Amino acid sequence: MIDELIEAVTKLSEVSDRLEQAGNARRKQIAEYFATIEDCLRQSIDQLKNGQTPNNKWAEFRVYARKLSTTIGKEIGRERAEEISLLLLSTARHLPTDQDISSIEKVAGEFRGLVNTIATKEAGKSTRRQAITNVVYGLAGAAVGVSADKILKSLLPHEPSPIFKPSSTNNISGSDAFPSINWEMHTFLSDSFKGTILYGAPARVCKLVSEMTDGRFKINLTRTGETTEAILSKVRKGQIQSGYTGIYYNTDTYRVLFFGCAIPFGLSPQEQTAWLNYKKNSDDEFTFIQSIYTKKLNLNIIPFPAGATGGQMGGWWKEKINSLDDLKRDYRGQKKVIRIPGLGGDVFVNLGMTTHDRVGQAAASLKESVGSLKNDIFFAVEWTSPYDDLQLGLNEAAKFYYYPGWWEPSTTFDVNVNMDAWNKLPSNYQKIFKLACSETYTTILSDYDQKNSLALEQILSKGVELIKFNDDVMKAAEKETKALLDLYATQDPTGVFKEVYDEWMSFKNRIRKWSNLTKY
Repeated sequence: MIDELIEAVTKLSEVSDRLEQAGNARRKQIAEYFATIEDCLRQSIDQLKNGQTPNNKWAEFRVYARKLSTTIGKEIGRERAEEISLLLLSTARHLPTDQDISSIEKVAGEFRGLVNTIATKEAGKSTRRQAITNVVYGLAGAAVGVSADKILKSLLPHEPSPIFKPSSTNNISGSDAFPSINWEMHTFLSDSFKGTILYGAPARVCKLVSEMTDGRFKINLTRTGETTEAILSKVRKGQIQSGYTGIYYNTDTYRVLFFGCAIPFGLSPQEQTAWLNYKKNSDDEFTFIQSIYTKKLNLNIIPFPAGATGGQMGGWWKEKINSLDDLKRDYRGQKKVIRIPGLGGDVFVNLGMTTHDRVGQAAASLKESVGSLKNDIFFAVEWTSPYDDLQLGLNEAAKFYYYPGWWEPSTTFDVNVNMDAWNKLPSNYQKIFKLACSETYTTILSDYDQKNSLALEQILSKGVELIKFNDDVMKAAEKETKALLDLYATQDPTGVFKEVYDEWMSFKNRIRKWSNLTKY
């Protein structure tokens, strides 16, 4: 694994003269790219030395490895670039261990050398600082957890200088490159969600943005507990710059946006990640999901995925569900109530149940929902998955734990940003913000997978019965899902829902063919 990494950087050194001949803008881009790879390697080393496995940084390294061909293929030839890219990808498929630290340090040093050489070519000794500092400004917008001054010190160990002050050799003033900016962010995740994995997601985005700008870009998080619709309205009007939401907590107004969050019987977590990054044309400014906000609905909002729960469970039920009739009415002849949001709730209504919001408890907190489940007011309550459910005490309110959560197979949560505020950000801050959201998305998703596996064992040890929805329920639910989606497409006078639905189905059918080939 490490041998291939060493071979890749050796081949890059062999073609460095071709990279040095590129124009100024291209050299800066290539230098930023190599500096980002170096940062991934060095942060992986730090984690290994601290006894941690660098899952996230190695995943990030894998992303950059894929980009090598498009980044330098023009300078060294597409075939040779793809050869080196494959070497890096082969390395990225295997997580490093303590035994690899010294070798990775050596390779990181080689990448630093490439950065220095490419960034300073033709700049001359008198402008060397300016060239490297420009690279640092770009890198600060691409590196997670590394501040610009730290990067500059590593590149210029013998020439210390405060980069946030104007310099005669630097035409970018500190205040222009890293201005002080303050944003507001509201989230539906009030303190009643404390202890769940998702609760920490919006704070993580704010923390990463602050750290990567040395505190110059601050986002004040307020846990208002508002509905998604209220938060979207505030972001759209510019009353706040950003909001952290899940787009299944709202009215029919934004129903089409469910395709960026949760669709029953929809995409797997891996497929969902691909869908969120999907562009109909590779040169489009926005992803397809972002274009729904910005172009189809003209919301003056751009969403950035910043959290995902992965596959979910089917919730906690007071009684076993042996047939479709068991969903409909209780012994009193009243419709059984399930606490569930979004399209999944609409499906259960069509199957004969009713939902918490339809019985006057639209704003019921999770604590109240657990109490209602204990007291037989609710027949079932779903939240996410074992870890969160255990933290909320749902296992104490019901003993039948169903799976799978077919209504939310890959739920996504976003930071929604006001477009006017976004366009005013310096480009390096935009890069930093994107990477903070991306890192949070990956971290939250992996946390759910890791912690759920442990929490499930704890739940089962408490006498809970794990049950799979039977085929009759699953088939009926899937049929009702399709009927509802078809109905919504027909009812929408703008045609936007049908357009997005058709694109989603086309994407799903295409990627599912590939996904099925990789199952074993």
